Amino acid sequence: MLAACLLAATAFPAVAQPSASQTAADRARLESSLEKLASVRGESARVDARIDEIFAELDLIMVEQERALTALNSRARMMYRSGPMSYLEVLLGAETFEEFATRWELLLRMNRRDVEDIRTLEAARIEAQRSSESLMELQAEHARAAEIIEAEVEQAREDLAASEAALREYEARLTEQTRQAAATRAAAAAPAPAPEGTIQRLTGSGAWQTGVASHYGRSFSGRGASGAEIGPYSMIVAHMALPFGTLIEFEYNGRRAVASVQDRGPHTPGRDFDLGPGVVRVLDFRGVHEVGYRIITR
Repeated sequence: MLAACLLAATAFPAVAQPSASQTAADRARLESSLEKLASVRGESARVDARIDEIFAELDLIMVEQERALTALNSRARMMYRSGPMSYLEVLLGAETFEEFATRWELLLRMNRRDVEDIRTLEAARIEAQRSSESLMELQAEHARAAEIIEAEVEQAREDLAASEAALREYEARLTEQTRQAAATRAAAAAPAPAPEGTIQRLTGSGAWQTGVASHYGRSFSGRGASGAEIGPYSMIVAHMALPFGTLIEFEYNGRRAVASVQDRGPHTPGRDFDLGPGVVRVLDFRGVHEVGYRIITR
């Protein structure tokens, strides 16, 4: 039976279990990438809106500058329509000194105002252009960032799909191998039924037989007749005749355990074995029942 179990265990190639934590990590990475993508797209939208505002401001500035320049040109044409001497004519056309001084002050004031307006508008235009260029550069950076994040999202989706597919494939193969291994063990290790109304005794042949077993208490501790210490998890069994150290495999309700003969007993007629505390735990054995057994080594 032991050889059959070993053969069944090695009859199928080992399947490397995909990491469940890897699948969870891939899923978390995808969610994180999607959040970053949404953030980048939201920031890009805000940058685009700000660029639109700057360009609108720039348009207004250009319109105002054009209006100022038109007004300046109009005044210049009016003042200098007769050529270089017209400027002097405006001044010399004054009939009194007071009128001359007034015209001179007016011309200077108009000139200073025009120069100041043009400088202000030009400075505003330069600042608006600088701001718009800066924002356009920022917009390009956000576009590149969005492209990088989109590639990251796509890769995360592919990784998650691959890990989930690998996990499903592993589970399917494991289920099939478990089914085949169970069928192999059942076919190779089913104990032969004993003749009705009889209790077979040990023969040492290694063939499966049946016997009646009782058990030690689960918390038992002490020393067996062989001198071996017995504790709550000791895989020992008591038998009246088998040599100490004999290995016996037991089967009970589909569970199996191997125990070593280290004590003498049971002393109640009609019983063949006293199962040690560890064996009781492995077989989930309680009371007095018929068990399957076979001698592994003597």
